[in-house]
Amino acid sequence: MWRTVASRQSLARLGVTLFLLAGGHDVCFAATTGADTSTVADSIPGLEAQRGQALLKADTTALSRMTADEFVEIARTGQLRTKADNIRDIASGDLKLTSVKYDQQTVRVYGDVAILMGIADNTGVFRGFPFSGRIRYTRIFVRRRGGWQAVAMQHTPLP
Repeated sequence: MWRTVASRQSLARLGVTLFLLAGGHDVCFAATTGADTSTVADSIPGLEAQRGQALLKADTTALSRMTADEFVEIARTGQLRTKADNIRDIASGDLKLTSVKYDQQTVRVYGDVAILMGIADNTGVFRGFPFSGRIRYTRIFVRRRGGWQAVAMQHTPLP
């Protein structure tokens, strides 16, 4: 059984790698583990909406639960940020979001990995500097202990 689980996990990782290398152009290498991928795909945008509400409320407890310890983000400025960076900045008030809006979300499921792509229109202040504007983003989730945690994110500003 361990080999089967390890093989499925390897296939899921391979699928994600191929998807990312292919640029995400309507490529789907789904390695399922018996879960209904359409149900999972339908639940991820709801989780993302909960994340948005937690950001607006500066709810670091909820955000910590939704985010894996190894989380890494490539910010719109190209900076690498960790879970600890984000939680610290939200808790201190250095990062304050005042508006979070999501649009054009699509989800691909690869076994215990889900990739959410969409457009976000966020407004807020980071270390005293206001920011706003639309970004195209990708967030990668991994299923752990029956739930989903974000492990990576990358966003790019839109003109």
